[in-house]
Amino acid sequence: MIYHVIGIGLLVIGTPLIALIGNLVAEYVHEGVGRTVTIGGGLAVTGTAIWFIVRSF
Repeated sequence: MIYHVIGIGLLVIGTPLIALIGNLVAEYVHEGVGRTVTIGGGLAVTGTAIWFIVRSF
């Protein structure tokens, strides 16, 4: 049960937070690095969240 909650929390809070960080990096550091953080981090967080949700069953 707790894994399900962690997975949903990562989807609801983690993925938008990574997108925000990526946008800040793109604006202040370098656009390519920001996109990499946004896409790569988003995929990593989403994959981890899905793993937690599937593990809960």
